[in-house]
Amino acid sequence: MQVHSLLTFDESDQSGGGAIGENKRYRWYYDDLLDRWIEGLVMREEPIMLTEVELDLPSNPARDFPEPWRVYVWIRYPSSAYRVQAHARAWTRTAVKVSFFEPGIKIQREGWVWVGSVTRAAPDEK
Repeated sequence: MQVHSLLTFDESDQSGGGAIGENKRYRWYYDDLLDRWIEGLVMREEPIMLTEVELDLPSNPARDFPEPWRVYVWIRYPSSAYRVQAHARAWTRTAVKVSFFEPGIKIQREGWVWVGSVTRAAPDEK
């Protein structure tokens, strides 16, 4: 994936007539680095949470916790799983609704996971 349109670079000028102070030796390296960064941002994996069918809320109603519980939860992604700190917000007989911070992209996520993937954090743990 090439994203040279984001840069002020005239591809027809490869003789070295770039901007003043531009190091032409590294131009292609940084172009490639930018391309890989953008591709990683666009192609990042999304966490796999439970679907509405798996939750079956009509026959398995959700109940909110009075105060969120601090928990550890296994979050699944297409290529791996990670155990992260989270807050449990609600539960059913078979699932728990958790919210957690995803540091790689600095975003707060929320979704339902199986109850067996959640462990309550110790009360003295911060």
